Amino acid sequence: MKPFCYTTEVRFRDLDALGHVNNAVYLTYLEQARIRWWDDQLQGRPWREHGFLVVRTEIDYRKPLFFHDVVKVELFCSQIGTSSFTLSFKFRREKDDVVVAEGHTVQVMMDFNADRPRPIPPEALEWLKTRV
Repeated sequence: MKPFCYTTEVRFRDLDALGHVNNAVYLTYLEQARIRWWDDQLQGRPWREHGFLVVRTEIDYRKPLFFHDVVKVELFCSQIGTSSFTLSFKFRREKDDVVVAEGHTVQVMMDFNADRPRPIPPEALEWLKTRV
């Protein structure tokens, strides 16, 4: 399966005192990609009824990003459990296709009314299996 891709330009506000993208900003880029990716599964259904929580994030930083760089976030489902799934991702600098960071996140499907994990619904499970 080809990974889902989300592209964004580095903004001035993303930079730290050293002039490169602050490590915390990568989480924002990743969040935007993950939300767009999950929107394909939701198809307009409410997030509160069909959403998840991120319970773990791991990022390895390889190279810096700078102002006006365009970054491509590639993600795919790398593992599926009963109530959780893992997304693996890479951040690539678009101009030279260099991997600048990579890692994974673990998401848990939630029953937000009961405030506890729930099994991945069958339709979401089938959708996730096509993205592994």
